[in-house]
Amino acid sequence: MQVKELRQSLRRASFVYPFICIHLFAIAAVFFEFKFSIKTSSPMPGVFIWNPEQIGPFWWVAMSICGIIMPLAGLFLMPQEIEEGNHEMLLLTTINRWQIVFGKFLTLWLLSLLTLTSLLPYIIIRYFIGGIEWFNEIANTGTVISIAAILSAISIAASGFPTLPKKLGIFCVMLFSAVGGGGMSMLGGGIWMNMAKASKWAPVAISFYHACAFIVVVSYVILGLLVARSRLRLAVMNFEIKPSSLLVIIIGLAPFIVGMCAAFTCGFGSILGTVLLTFLAWNSDRTPKAPKWMVAPQPNIPPPLPPSGTQFTAPMTTLSDTSFTPTYDQQSTPTYDPPSDFSIDASSDFSSNSSNDSSSSSSSDSSGSSSSDSSS
Repeated sequence: MQVKELRQSLRRASFVYPFICIHLFAIAAVFFEFKFSIKTSSPMPGVFIWNPEQIGPFWWVAMSICGIIMPLAGLFLMPQEIEEGNHEMLLLTTINRWQIVFGKFLTLWLLSLLTLTSLLPYIIIRYFIGGIEWFNEIANTGTVISIAAILSAISIAASGFPTLPKKLGIFCVMLFSAVGGGGMSMLGGGIWMNMAKASKWAPVAISFYHACAFIVVVSYVILGLLVARSRLRLAVMNFEIKPSSLLVIIIGLAPFIVGMCAAFTCGFGSILGTVLLTFLAWNSDRTPKAPKWMVAPQPNIPPPLPPSGTQFTAPMTTLSDTSFTPTYDQQSTPTYDPPSDFSIDASSDFSSNSSNDSSSSSSSDSSGSSSSDSSS
């Protein structure tokens, strides 16, 4: 699945044109940084720490194309499967819904990552000529990769809905949830990193902050793919709530729930709220199934037909005055076998009939002779 999606995406214009444009803009950005001596250092580098005053033109170009424009191509991926009915054919094979949406996400995210990797020569040139710091470059790279992953999942989730207003609405709701809920989830790590930046606990605080950032990225990628996965469901039981609607409600309420967790734990337990919401969303789109220990019922398969030319006896409704048993031959013609106590006295019937015939003939002869005498 991933190989097919990757081959098709490499030929699309949504990859070719941004790939060419980013190199042209990167050359211009590097030129302006050296021409005007623009510094891109930050006193506290980290993922999602994006200070516009300390970010140079080069990383704005990378963020605009690799982090925003290319992931938005996911808005056109799911209609190919839903409107044309390709997902129904795929689900008849061993591929499940999760593999379909994950293959599309992985392809879209890898294209952004491939485009960002092609900018590595410019980063090396900036390091040797401009004297940039590696920690800042690594932090900015992680920020671009993380935003590209979240936007790719959100775009694929929104593309599963039929109309343009619904797509834009779902995209805005999920983007609001990612910004609000994700920001509050990293609140505790950010507070601790600011408090411990000049102490011996600084490495631990930085590690905790980046662990929270990693959990936020993984959680919102899973949430986006779960929404896209719910749109591929073929049928919904009568007693079930529509999974896509339930998932959108959970994602829309995520900033408020995470905010309550942050308020009760001074920000340090807000990441647990994101994890619990992801677990809840994961279990909201599961079709009820019988437990594994339950034995499957026996299949109700009719017996095979007998070979041609076979004689068999079938029951038949008995008549009120007879008890004949029909027997079928090869041509399915019924023949009746009378019971043993049933007999017909054919000789008596024949004798009575013959006596009646003789008496009738004699009477006719006598009448004929009397008529002849009267006439003479």
